[in-house]
Amino acid sequence: MIGKMNKNKILTILFLVVVSFLILINFNDVFYNKQENSTVILEKISKMKELTTTKYYYSNIISFKEDKKIQNIKIPFTQKSFLIKYEGVVKAGIDINDVEILENKEKKIRIKLNNSKILEHNINEKNIYVYDEKTSLFNKLSMKDVFNEITKEKKNIEKKLVEDGFLEEADKNTKLLLESILRDLGYEKIEIVFEKYK
Repeated sequence: MIGKMNKNKILTILFLVVVSFLILINFNDVFYNKQENSTVILEKISKMKELTTTKYYYSNIISFKEDKKIQNIKIPFTQKSFLIKYEGVVKAGIDINDVEILENKEKKIRIKLNNSKILEHNINEKNIYVYDEKTSLFNKLSMKDVFNEITKEKKNIEKKLVEDGFLEEADKNTKLLLESILRDLGYEKIEIVFEKYK
């Protein structure tokens, strides 16, 4: 159902390069003066809201079949079923509001932030295809059935990604990205501490 995560390595690297470039442009005025205090830096950074560092693109197929039942006994001629094919993207990263600058002295900086989390999970509604539709007079098929199944499957995909280390990968990418940005800004000693969500 879910492909191996390493097929997204190249996309992740390219994405990090683009994000790094954009952040450097947006925050050039923030860090131009290396002596700015942590309050000003944090205020500027907080305007970003969220920082996505890892994306997972996937396609999926769902098979759905349902009969009306009375006391767990299937009622004949009430089955509805279909196959769904769709595409989605899961984004993980950090909430910038959780970033705390613990120390900012000359060329040394210490930053604390929460571990990465899933920020978005979007389905491309233009690429949802329904096949082999079967409905009955007493059990009509509806688009609500389709979206209910997709919603259930989204949770399963997120759970599987977390189990496979998706958020740990996002933490690593976040650390690498922030270290790269801070080094480009002149910092030599950089410490980034992750704190789990309570």
